Amino acid sequence: MFTKLISALKATRRTIVFTEGPDARILEAADRLIKDDLMDVILIGNVDEVKAAAAKGGFDMDEMVAKMVELRKGKMSEEDCRAALAKGNYFGTMLVKMGKADALLGGATYSTADTVRPALQLIKTKKGVNVPGVHLSMP
Repeated sequence: MFTKLISALKATRRTIVFTEGPDARILEAADRLIKDDLMDVILIGNVDEVKAAAAKGGFDMDEMVAKMVELRKGKMSEEDCRAALAKGNYFGTMLVKMGKADALLGGATYSTADTVRPALQLIKTKKGVNVPGVHLSMP
């Protein structure tokens, strides 16, 4: 089973975002993915680290803010979106939404609600998909 998974990962290069980069468990997982050449990894840390990584990676924060404002359709102001993007869970979700990463892993230190909320707000579910048992208050 794992042999097939490893083969699939190596056949199609993917990038994963870890929203809690400084966590020891995340660092260990990222290290294994990189050493085994399975995936590219983006680690997200504190606000200054996120801003520096965004600049280094050529991510246009203004473009990201504009896209998030558009996605939230009047539910969040530009200022609200900038503040949200200073948090790893929102920044990482926008990396996936904008095609800079293929997947996101969070929840080591964020609550389930704080991990799922950005995905439901920004990526959303497919039309007609119901998420039973998930009751999050959305601003």
